[in-house]
Amino acid sequence: MRYINTETINGIERVPIYKPEELPQIEITFAGIRKNRHNINYLNVATAFDIETTNIYKKDYKGRISNELRPYAYMYHWQYCIADYVVFGRTWEEFTYLLEYLRKTFSLSNSKRMVIYVHNLAFEFQFLFNLFPMTEVFCKNVRKPLKALMLDCFELRCSYFLSNMSLSKFCENTPGCRFYKLIDTYDYSKIRTPLTPMAETEEGYCYNDVRGLAECIKFKMQEDDLAHIPLTSTGYVRRDYRKAMAKNRHNRERFLNTQLSPKLYNVSRETFRGGDVHANLRFVNQVVTNVKSKDKQSSYPASMMMDNFPIGKFFKINAATFINRNWEHYAYYIHIRLVKVKYIGNAGMPYIPLAKCNKISPDYINDNGRILYADYLEIRITDIDWKIIKKDYIWKDIYFNDVFIAEYGELPAEFKSNLMYLFTAKTKLKGIIGQEYEYMRSKNKVNASYGMMVTDIAQGEIEFDKGEYRKAEMDVAKALEKYYKSRNSFLSYQHGVWVTANARYNLHKGIWITGKDTVYVDTDSDKYINDHEKEFAALNAEIIEKAKKYNAYAEDKNGNVQWLGVWDDDGAYEEFKTLGAKKYIVKQNGEYKTTIAGVSKKAGKEYFNTHGIRAFKIGTEIPDCGHLVAYYNNDLPHLITETDYLGQPATFTTASNVALIDGGYKIGVTDEYMELLEKAIDNIE
Repeated sequence: MRYINTETINGIERVPIYKPEELPQIEITFAGIRKNRHNINYLNVATAFDIETTNIYKKDYKGRISNELRPYAYMYHWQYCIADYVVFGRTWEEFTYLLEYLRKTFSLSNSKRMVIYVHNLAFEFQFLFNLFPMTEVFCKNVRKPLKALMLDCFELRCSYFLSNMSLSKFCENTPGCRFYKLIDTYDYSKIRTPLTPMAETEEGYCYNDVRGLAECIKFKMQEDDLAHIPLTSTGYVRRDYRKAMAKNRHNRERFLNTQLSPKLYNVSRETFRGGDVHANLRFVNQVVTNVKSKDKQSSYPASMMMDNFPIGKFFKINAATFINRNWEHYAYYIHIRLVKVKYIGNAGMPYIPLAKCNKISPDYINDNGRILYADYLEIRITDIDWKIIKKDYIWKDIYFNDVFIAEYGELPAEFKSNLMYLFTAKTKLKGIIGQEYEYMRSKNKVNASYGMMVTDIAQGEIEFDKGEYRKAEMDVAKALEKYYKSRNSFLSYQHGVWVTANARYNLHKGIWITGKDTVYVDTDSDKYINDHEKEFAALNAEIIEKAKKYNAYAEDKNGNVQWLGVWDDDGAYEEFKTLGAKKYIVKQNGEYKTTIAGVSKKAGKEYFNTHGIRAFKIGTEIPDCGHLVAYYNNDLPHLITETDYLGQPATFTTASNVALIDGGYKIGVTDEYMELLEKAIDNIE
């Protein structure tokens, strides 16, 4: 055992470090054994694991990744925390020794397990799976394991999915966490090996990573033991809503009444789309000055509280019946064919997405993923989408088929009551010192209230075998039957479809106000020029009256009422420039900030505050932007020899790995979009 100094929220602390062989010197206590519903026992103790790695690769004379050497990585330092004890090791052989000691000491087996949390398990798992046998690998998606059973007794779990936060934020928002994540104290560019000496600041960084994570898990265990703690942050939300819905026995009957057939489930999946994100073609690639921004507050919760949803069974009707009757009070899916369809809206925000079209003529005009014109197209939509299309497009002919109708109504009262309970807690706790954790907890639950609605009911399991991932085919009929039979199920997938559809319609109410002055929109925000305050004030008055009717509001810590769904000022920009969806820069209070998919906000801010807004153009390359490219290698265990930055060679064991290399970012647009910009075709007049 030896001691190092490390930073904590209380200042510098002197802490002990153990080698694997020194563990018998300490007495590890834990809060007993807990059993889950599958009769598996778990040691109820917080543990955490993390590794440090070095990337090996070459760059060519232009600074690009060279093809001469495929990038790979290896582990040179690992850290493990159990209870309040931290163990350091430098090789996989030392880690094997640690696992064997733990297995024997605690008599671990398949039916008596130790949980080890790893923040972003996807990374460490790639280094582990060819060194240690892995079973029961449960993945959220390809290369996204939520948990895995290692050596038949160590259950690895991903704490990122548990918290839905970076480790830094997880520590920051956990009461009593002393060993916070140390930022900007570690130089990952240095090539290190298991023989490379580690500075005390570097060891403090490693120490805090696992000690802080263990403290976060320990706090979570005040509410749950390790046999019952959810795998994801959404799991907490589901549990809350499930309890709320169970208070009314009629909710089960109502839920079953919304049951979807395989055909209707596929229709729902096909129709679902997310938020509206688009840039007005008139303003693309221009520096626009004096841009204002409005944000629609809690857009998705507002929709869930105040809008209508399909609450009964869908039934099919023929096109003639649909055309000849008024279906205003019904929700419906329709499949339409539009001939000679053209966008005529004056806001520069075409609505029909190319990606959702089943069929489309070759001559269509595509505005960054949205249809300006087509000789014909076919698409499946909701009645909400239809209201927007009717307002913003014209066509020569239209054909309807595959029409499914359901009665409109509100979401269950118990669901809405729980949503407002969470929203009220979030609103009251915001900005209160000492309540940061509870605030973030409530905020995350509010945000997850929508996300849990659109979880794929019939998602095929991701099968893992020796580094290969395969999505198993799922029998939709059997998956739906299982889902609706389960007493734990209470969410109707189609409700999630209508949440986003309603939110898009509510966004368009703002777009129709700003009209030709609209510069850019994103899900719940509208950026525009000129004065539209009176129109927004009038719209907000309508929203507030509706919010009063549905009790969709809460008071903050100062007693001010926060209304769901109102349009609030989100500041103004001296300068604004966009190159399309999720690609823009603003100057606010003399400082440049960016939103660029693939570039961290920090890197974008640093680059453009140095180079200015004129550098925000097609072809600009942003180095070290946080845009990591992953190179996966499924190597079997073998010895390698590497030389560190000090010139010292070392031979050690490595295996499968992933090298995360900052690939830089080059600002660009598709050739199709570039052609549209160059031609300057004004198809929206």
